[in-house]
Amino acid sequence: MIVFMENLEKLKAAVRGKKIILFGPPGCGKGNRSRDLRALGLVHVASGIALRAKVRNDPDSELSKKAFEFMKRGDLVPDEIVVNIVMEHLNREECQKNGFVLDGFPRTKAQAEVLFSQVDIDLVLHLDVPRKFLAYGVVEGHRRACVDCATGYSDFDTPEVEGVCDKCGGSLVRRADDNTETIENRLKLYDEQTKSFLQDFEAKGIVEVLPITVSDDEEIDDTYLKKLKGEVYWGQTDKGGKARMLNFEGMRKRLYKLLAEKFT
Repeated sequence: MIVFMENLEKLKAAVRGKKIILFGPPGCGKGNRSRDLRALGLVHVASGIALRAKVRNDPDSELSKKAFEFMKRGDLVPDEIVVNIVMEHLNREECQKNGFVLDGFPRTKAQAEVLFSQVDIDLVLHLDVPRKFLAYGVVEGHRRACVDCATGYSDFDTPEVEGVCDKCGGSLVRRADDNTETIENRLKLYDEQTKSFLQDFEAKGIVEVLPITVSDDEEIDDTYLKKLKGEVYWGQTDKGGKARMLNFEGMRKRLYKLLAEKFT
């Protein structure tokens, strides 16, 4: 489980230039895993980041004007615009030089087909979180995020000082749309539009599963496990059983261990 600090520089060198996709349903922790990968030197790229950068830095282009019209109305930007802007973003020097982690893209089969026709992806990390916990962890666990760096917290992964981000000191707030109905709708959309093409990734042999659950026979320090009111939390698995779950630090250790085994 542990990746010792003296090996981090070796791991950074090993992942430099790699092209990684984070794949998983809403609430599975893509944002936090993106930050873990960014700490290794990869560039974090999400469709929202790419769209805002394009509109801000190149406002007079036709793509920017079209994207801005949808964004201004609060509508989803069509695939053909999103794909062009994201692909343009991935061709930037910093992404080509340092490598990148794609967070929340591709969302549709059409987006995936364009991406794989132009980019040699090294790894797809499938973040495996029990279905029941996806909604429960967000709503009942009172998910909140830093307004400055977007680091996420909940009653399962609490900040050292309530209301204050451990990383940057920013204020923590709850998203207005973090409610059961919205989460269920997002999960339905994920099943219909996104999960359906996971098998296309698997056929390429580049998928690695990163589970949040801990097996019964795995010995692990409690400091790496999710706790609720001071007690280790056991969540219901998709198979109907119970399992312990990793907290932020535990997931970071598991992620770095997987990367070390694959790339070093």
